[in-house]
Amino acid sequence: MKRRDFIKNSAILTASTYLPIAKAEIHDQQAISLTGDEIVLSKVDILDFMSSFQGSVIAEGHYNYEKARLVWNGVWNKKPALIVYCESVQDIQKAINFSREQNLLTAVRSGGHSISGKSTCDGGIIIDLSRMRKTNVDLQRKIATVEAGCTLYDLDSKTLPHGYVVPAGVVSHTGVAGLTLGGGIGSLMRMYGLTVDNLISVDIVTADGVLRKASLDENPDLFWGIRGGGGNFGIVTSFSYNLRPLPNGEIIVGVNLYDMKYAKEIWDFYYDYSEGMSSNIMLNAGMWNDDKTGQGYFFLGTLFIGDDNKASKALETITNFGNPMSDEVNKKKFSEHQQVADKRNAHYRKYYIKGRQIDEYNPKLTEELMERWSYEEGRFDTMRVVRFGGAISEVAESDTPWAGRNAKWDIEVGGHWTNDAKTEEYTQWGRDYWKALSPHCAERIYINELMDEDQAFVATSYGQNYGRLVEVKNKYDPKNLFSLNGNIKPSV
Repeated sequence: MKRRDFIKNSAILTASTYLPIAKAEIHDQQAISLTGDEIVLSKVDILDFMSSFQGSVIAEGHYNYEKARLVWNGVWNKKPALIVYCESVQDIQKAINFSREQNLLTAVRSGGHSISGKSTCDGGIIIDLSRMRKTNVDLQRKIATVEAGCTLYDLDSKTLPHGYVVPAGVVSHTGVAGLTLGGGIGSLMRMYGLTVDNLISVDIVTADGVLRKASLDENPDLFWGIRGGGGNFGIVTSFSYNLRPLPNGEIIVGVNLYDMKYAKEIWDFYYDYSEGMSSNIMLNAGMWNDDKTGQGYFFLGTLFIGDDNKASKALETITNFGNPMSDEVNKKKFSEHQQVADKRNAHYRKYYIKGRQIDEYNPKLTEELMERWSYEEGRFDTMRVVRFGGAISEVAESDTPWAGRNAKWDIEVGGHWTNDAKTEEYTQWGRDYWKALSPHCAERIYINELMDEDQAFVATSYGQNYGRLVEVKNKYDPKNLFSLNGNIKPSV
């Protein structure tokens, strides 16, 4: 092949990744309805939808289908009937209208980080937002606005160079949308609150295909619902947040690593000390086992925001505790800190992770945790506890749907692996682990930490706010088109 022909063909192949599939590739598609029935999407209806859709439409048989259907948690190996990549608000509206008219099982995907696999489905449609990643930072008004396909890195990279931040999660390739709608916990939450506590407004397309603005002044019931109620009410197309000061985009962080033989002693210290610490300090504790060497570590990770000259004194008790294998306190770019956990949360590994909130510490929790903590070759075991309180608890329980304003800690325990043959065994390991831990935790979960809990547990988690959430659901999504989430079931 001549060089110029090769270049031409390569360019066409590259471009085709973003082009809709050819009409000749479209067939009647077997699919699944909202109620779980088998249905058929006719070729005529699909082509009609495609004719006015700006983005790409992918079905099984397309060369990119196998890659396109993957989500972050490789446990969920599902095959949707259609994957549609939206490039505009109008695309989102058309996708929602098509899904509703076809009564089609509908998943919404931004970063695809749903632990419980709710951003994919078998036989339904995935409405993918990952191409919608525009950002705008208004320094005069101190507001950041981002489209729904943005990741935390997209957001941080635009705000931190100006000395501002939006409090969010701790893994930079997480999607902003799902994180925010679930509440948004992260390393700055004690100082600046949850992500939803910094949310000003959203643009959202509800189940009827209508674009609405939601804020304290416009559709306030809907704005209340999306601040912790997940993706139950529609697809948010853009988010606007208040910016918080973070001078030079820097923080002070410290990490102590300990031999695992000190674990019980450190847990007692952690729960006791963290209960009374000031809100400008974040303290995490946790353990992990390396999946290759079996070496286990206990860590205390701290973060401080404030006067640099006061950091050493403020962190003194933490950094001097016990006999660490290593300890360090450094000033660090927050953007770098946000990427520390990225590799330990890599895409397409198989994850079983669960979380619960903790209202009061019971030493039996540590006993159960340590009794079952062990090394298994090929499985990376990880767990952590983070302190809530501070700015989180300054918001009333009913001001947002996010339940647990008065919880003291949040615990996650789980593992991940690559061997498909081990998935059933390791999933059962995770379930058994949590069966032992759950009696010592609150019957409540940060909704983004759902794994395989049932509908009853979702309702229990929202507590006193669940009834009001049902009212919002009845108004904006009475047919439960958006059911793949920590679902609020409509009662109409």
